[in-house]
Amino acid sequence: MSATQLLNLLRIHKLRIFTTRDIITLTDRTQTAVTQSLYRLEKQGMLMRIKRGVWVNKLIANFNPFEAVPYLTAPSPAYLSLYSALADYGVVEEIPHIIYAVTAHLPKKYSTPAGTFHIHHLNKRLIWGYEVKQLHEGSYPIADPEKAFLDLVYLSLVPRSPIQRVHKRSKKWKLNLGKLKEYAEKFEYPPLTRYLEKAGLV
Repeated sequence: MSATQLLNLLRIHKLRIFTTRDIITLTDRTQTAVTQSLYRLEKQGMLMRIKRGVWVNKLIANFNPFEAVPYLTAPSPAYLSLYSALADYGVVEEIPHIIYAVTAHLPKKYSTPAGTFHIHHLNKRLIWGYEVKQLHEGSYPIADPEKAFLDLVYLSLVPRSPIQRVHKRSKKWKLNLGKLKEYAEKFEYPPLTRYLEKAGLV
């Protein structure tokens, strides 16, 4: 497959992030042939490999590294949360240099050309409270502000967790307290409830 053919394929199917398997399916070429073509485009600066078999089309406009989150944990779902989601909503002032997400799969860290990702583990029953946010031509799954806040507090309360609670310069949080209380009850975790009560959030 020539570079022109492959680039036309990416354009026709509007592929922003894709896998080697996606191209094999679309072309019916062998894995070896497809992989070689992809590596050639990577060397030419047209593709970015963020994980084995996962590629970013660098010719697209307005790429946001957040778009990579679900591809890093596939087939297990994941969504942007914790410090990254709170910063994206403007709930906290500091913008983290690491991209934080959660998944029911094993926790893992990824250092990629698109950024550094820290994927933290949550029990499968806690994977909810998020939506897919559309931004320009791309999209990414992100927790509601209240869910991102609770994910953060919950993980910070788990013994031996690397997550630290976020500190607010002003005392007032830009959160829906009714939704915060509703979501907190679904966690069924007494230390979380006690923390929120002490902070005057429920």
